Amino acid sequence: MKNPLLKNARHWVDASLRTRTTNTILIFTSAFALRWAVNDLMELHYPVQLFLLCALLITMLYGYMFGLCALVTGWFLGLFFFVPPFGEFSPVTNRDVVRTINYFVTGLFGIAILEYLQRTRYSMQLMLAVSQSRYRSLLRLDNHRIFQQRQSTRALRQVSDIFTHLDRVLLLINQSKNAYLFPMFRDVTGRPRHQGESNWLGMVHVEDRPRVEKELGQVTDGFREHRDLQFRISTVDKGFVDIECEFRSLTMSAQRQVFALLLKSPVVA
Repeated sequence: MKNPLLKNARHWVDASLRTRTTNTILIFTSAFALRWAVNDLMELHYPVQLFLLCALLITMLYGYMFGLCALVTGWFLGLFFFVPPFGEFSPVTNRDVVRTINYFVTGLFGIAILEYLQRTRYSMQLMLAVSQSRYRSLLRLDNHRIFQQRQSTRALRQVSDIFTHLDRVLLLINQSKNAYLFPMFRDVTGRPRHQGESNWLGMVHVEDRPRVEKELGQVTDGFREHRDLQFRISTVDKGFVDIECEFRSLTMSAQRQVFALLLKSPVVA
């Protein structure tokens, strides 16, 4: 199977058809004007060699098709204007045959070599671009894998710490702000868990509630990983108890987090 990059290498010219045509005409016209200007100095010598160099230059810039056109056109113009009798085509001589063979063999060989080199150069550029793109993709995947591994290790460490101190967990809050109360919450407030899961913040003292909501928002909105909290919460006997807690963000995965409220110091009744 052929390498698709080698097929794409045929389109190595980075210019529009209009640009290539216009520039080819300008280069060829300049070559003709130069040969005409030095005609008195060169006389009958090298009537078509300048057109040969012009065809090779055009091939190097705009491809073999334009180079072939310049090569053929240069041959006829060179014979017509710079080989006697000037301004007309004379009968073919042995010298004309040798000159023709030399001109076209040299020109076709040069055009083929230049086209091959340009395609090879462009193919190498394409392969380099593909290699760089693959390298960047692999690098991104590797970085993502390392990030996921670090997140998993961090999440495991956090969850392990929570389970180690499970007796201090008051509640967990998911990203939907739903609360799941632990037995310690009942021990502190004396209320059954089902009475606080719907609105446990309603049990916080009215003076402390705005501050607690603000501090909790700092963690749940991703601005902080943890916050220390002190507030008063109502108990079943209509009184309030002072508690000191730590509100933590627990990374469960790259897209999921939960938040834990942990008691820091013993509750003083």
